[in-house]
Amino acid sequence: MANNWQVSAQIGNHKLIIDQEAAGDAGPNPLDTFLFSLAGCVSTIAKMVAREQGFVLNGINVEVEGTINPAGLAGRPSEDPVGFKHIDIKADINADLNDQQKLAFLELVCKRCPAHDNLCRASLLDHQLS
Repeated sequence: MANNWQVSAQIGNHKLIIDQEAAGDAGPNPLDTFLFSLAGCVSTIAKMVAREQGFVLNGINVEVEGTINPAGLAGRPSEDPVGFKHIDIKADINADLNDQQKLAFLELVCKRCPAHDNLCRASLLDHQLS
C-alpha cells in the first residue's frame, strides 16, 4: 500500500474509487462515501414512497453530516464509538405537503431505508480471512 491509499471496486457497470485527501485525493474518503450512501438511500426510498402514496415529489435534497470520534479513529482509548458519534440527516422536500406532512413522510422514508435501519439497529457482522 505504501503511499497509495486508493481502494477501487467494480460495482456492476461502475468503478468506485475511495481515497484519502492527503494521499492522492482520487476519490472521496471511506467515511464520506458512507454518509453519501446513506443520503442516496434516503433519497431513493423517498421517491419510492412518494410514488406509492400517489403524490408528486418535485425534488428532495438530503444532506448528511456525521460527528466523528477522532480518538477512536486514531486508536486511542475512548468511550464513544470508533466511528461516528452522531449522524444528522436534513432533507429539503419539494412537494405539495405542509411541514407536518413532510416530517411524517421523512420519518416513514427513514423507517424503510435499509441503510438507515442498519445504523439504528445494527446488523450482525462477521469478518474472516478469505
